[in-house]
Amino acid sequence: MLRTSPRSYGGDGQRSHGTTTQAIIEDVSAIARLDAAEPGACDPVDLADLVTGELADRHPSTKQIEVDLQQGNVVMGDWLRLCRLLTNLVNNAERHADSVITITVRRAPGGQGDPRFAAGAAILEVLDDGPGIPLDECERVFQRFARLRDAQEKDPGGTGLGLAIARQIAEMSGGTLTIEDSPRGARFVLRLPVARLDPHERRVRSGPMSASASGMPPTSG
Repeated sequence: MLRTSPRSYGGDGQRSHGTTTQAIIEDVSAIARLDAAEPGACDPVDLADLVTGELADRHPSTKQIEVDLQQGNVVMGDWLRLCRLLTNLVNNAERHADSVITITVRRAPGGQGDPRFAAGAAILEVLDDGPGIPLDECERVFQRFARLRDAQEKDPGGTGLGLAIARQIAEMSGGTLTIEDSPRGARFVLRLPVARLDPHERRVRSGPMSASASGMPPTSG
């Protein structure tokens, strides 16, 4: 497992009023685009490269981010939309972590009963070491504008849309986003179908082509 300096990767810290207003506008715009089912790009994306690139672009944070990234977990999807999903999960983890966030990319074999993952699942996990989420609230946090009391206290300016957007992107990408058991904190687990690439065409995207292709504004962390 690789560890980063607490200043290496980061989030937006406390939002100003202007930043909060901008975040609301961007989130509502993102929801509208997703609801309109605007098609995104469908490129091979290595989830380890996605995490590495997105974390490198984030603002400094007071939380330490540890990564355990297995290369070669390639999915078909829109780089910018998947970046938005990851950013929203990490932003959420930063609000609730006591000190450490752990991001893992790995693969699960196929044949687990879900036809979406017949060839295997590429898994991206974001785990924080905070107080966690009560079991009976695990689905409610994905509802639009739903904010638990702890979230309201730690980030009064939050939009309540970040996790809803993340799940909608996951589902539009053919996968799932759930909260699963962990010894401590909250563990968000993204599962996407492993790409079945033509051996003669194995170019994997390492960054976005354009914001307009995905229907998503560029993420700012």
